[in-house]
Amino acid sequence: MNNRLLLIAPGRQAGGSNLLLARVASGLRRRHGYDLTLVDFADGFTRRSWAAEGVEFDFIPYAEGARIEAGATDVLLINLLSSKTLPERLTLAPGSRFVGWCTAPQDAFKFIPPAYFFNRAGWSFKSLLLRSFFARHRARIAHLLKDASARGGVVFMDEHCLEVNERLFGPGLSPSVVPICTGEAALGPRAVSPGTGKASWVGRVTDFKTEPMIAATKALLAPGSPVREVVIIGDGSDVARAKARLAGLPVSWRGHVSPGELDRMIYSEADLIFGHATALLEGAKLGVPSLLVDGTYERVAAEKLSVEWLHRCPAGYVGKIARPEDFVGRPVPTCLAEFQADPGAIGRAVHRRWREQHHPDVITDLLARMIRQGDYTYGDFLASGATRPGWLGGLMNWAKVRVFRRIY
Repeated sequence: MNNRLLLIAPGRQAGGSNLLLARVASGLRRRHGYDLTLVDFADGFTRRSWAAEGVEFDFIPYAEGARIEAGATDVLLINLLSSKTLPERLTLAPGSRFVGWCTAPQDAFKFIPPAYFFNRAGWSFKSLLLRSFFARHRARIAHLLKDASARGGVVFMDEHCLEVNERLFGPGLSPSVVPICTGEAALGPRAVSPGTGKASWVGRVTDFKTEPMIAATKALLAPGSPVREVVIIGDGSDVARAKARLAGLPVSWRGHVSPGELDRMIYSEADLIFGHATALLEGAKLGVPSLLVDGTYERVAAEKLSVEWLHRCPAGYVGKIARPEDFVGRPVPTCLAEFQADPGAIGRAVHRRWREQHHPDVITDLLARMIRQGDYTYGDFLASGATRPGWLGGLMNWAKVRVFRRIY
């Protein structure tokens, strides 16, 4: 068995795809015997958490702009977005298996240098931009996605991720879907609601999450609601703006909390949680009623907002980025009426959904099977040319890095 796995996941805070990859890589060691090598900051979250948990691993320090000398590796596991920088940074045998996890629908779009400047544009505009100005680069990215998804080299976090990439880069992608997961539940599942009247937003306050968070907070605090206070758990660049928009409402701001503290906080204090993607699953794993809110860059009227209990969403679905009129779900008062009638039933249902579709062992085993069955290599990834932007893209990339100080 080829079982030397290299994880590239540098990050100083717990969160996002790095936390997901760290959990799954640890599970691959525990359940399938992989030997781990980690690329992270010296004070990185994954390095610190693995050391605290007693996970055995070799370590390669990460430094901005420096080469990564990986040595002998059988499997490279990385977030797809992060893989765009690999040709300039990573020395790795071309025959090593490559697995890039697409954990956000715009990951492949961000392979084009000016993607950051069009982050808030809709999918139709992004598709037009690719076809009109980056046709050759688009074709190279499309080749990567089609070839790699068919051979176990690219996996998508859900069907929405797959659909967006087909919209941007053309049909024919293989439905290689591996849902996201949380860590093990240290508490729960919770039997009864604490009856605090608190609803907790869990997740960063930034990007496509800000507007839905503001709208959902207002809707949950509407007259007649069982929610008397909203607690915002998470930091982000839009906190000041969100505070101004929610001024005068019973909202408290907790900022960033550690994973262990988060579990204890929502288990003991939150009657329900609302959020998007991995953050929402943190409540579901504890049996806390979990209300999914899709993402958007547009302002949303609270009275027109659609939300849904996690267990009523499509299989593996944890949210999308869309226009408000395309949000999944039903009006907030409808969902709250169900909560008032039987919060325990909702808590049990969302926990069952987590256990069956987002438990770390379930996801680890699924990814391990795809690694064994696939044959896509790092050499194939390099040969795809997906990271080569062409002369115009190269010029834009230089300006983005040198002038605007952006990596992605």
